[in-house]
Amino acid sequence: MSRPLLRVENLQTRFDTDHGIVDAVNGVSFTVDQGEIVGILGESGSGKSVTARSICRLEDPGEIVGGSITFADRELTTATEATLRQLRGNKVSMVFQDPTESLNPVFPVGEQIAESVRIHQSSETQRLLDFLGVSPFRDRSAWKNAREHAIGLLDQVGIPNPEANVSSFPHEFSGGLRQRAVLAIALASEPALLVADEPTTALDTTTQADILSRLRSLRDEQNTGILLISHDVGVIAQTCDRVVVLYDGEVMEAGPVERILTAPEHPYTRALLSCSVRNSDADEQAQSVMARLGDPSSSHEGCPFADRCQHVTEACRSGSVPTTEDTSDHRLACLEAPFSEDKFVSEQQEIPAANGGQQNDTA
Repeated sequence: MSRPLLRVENLQTRFDTDHGIVDAVNGVSFTVDQGEIVGILGESGSGKSVTARSICRLEDPGEIVGGSITFADRELTTATEATLRQLRGNKVSMVFQDPTESLNPVFPVGEQIAESVRIHQSSETQRLLDFLGVSPFRDRSAWKNAREHAIGLLDQVGIPNPEANVSSFPHEFSGGLRQRAVLAIALASEPALLVADEPTTALDTTTQADILSRLRSLRDEQNTGILLISHDVGVIAQTCDRVVVLYDGEVMEAGPVERILTAPEHPYTRALLSCSVRNSDADEQAQSVMARLGDPSSSHEGCPFADRCQHVTEACRSGSVPTTEDTSDHRLACLEAPFSEDKFVSEQQEIPAANGGQQNDTA
């Protein structure tokens, strides 16, 4: 059996704030294989983005205080900064949530993509002036080739008329085109692992569907492993092979997408789906997930979802909650499941499409 491309085991990332210690990620474990798209699903504040940034070792001002992150048999939690620079953006790329913050407003988009191409092609021998892109001093032939590569990447991610738009500035692009440009920069080095943090936020439905299609094509054509962060059940349903459901920095449920979204067993997963799935009890069920979030700086025992759970017992509030796993690679952290109710989603009910109905970013 082949080893996974990425293995995260018992990851713990902590923030030291003026209000105390915040355990943003508290024992998260999952894997991503080559050619697989794994989704991380949860409300705002559940630890999704911190998990993604920790994998890329961009957790600062947070600190990884426990666990392991293994990429291609390399342990990243103890890796040197030099090793991380070789991997980050080269073998592991990240698409951040806000493309406006990822693009430099004073340089053309094509120049920024070409710069990424050049850095990862010759990072060890490139001169400082070449890194800075100072025109009179840089290798014109190499930059011409990088510019042509940038045009190809713009075309690959679906930016129209790439030969002309390669000279456009970020402010001349719409939000959807900026997100595509950021994706092109991430793909410049042909990474083995792509971490995409909410890549479709604030995009219209058509643009969102196209971005997700590009990610699936990347998986199919280049065998890239993708970690997709989202609060949108529809995005996860359309795109991912497996999903990890996070709450308060802990894994509540994980497994194949079809299994999780058609027969969820954890009360939190069921509450999340009730915000998107239209059924007669949706309004009542949604109230359980709309309750006030707990104080992230306060320590707790037992299940972190206990205060918002309709099925809570005293045993849920004390001690540790064991994680069970079956032969279908389904993991569950709940003392009371399975429940006596029928399947949460009937076999006739379709998995919700992206943005199909109310989004469930309830925090």
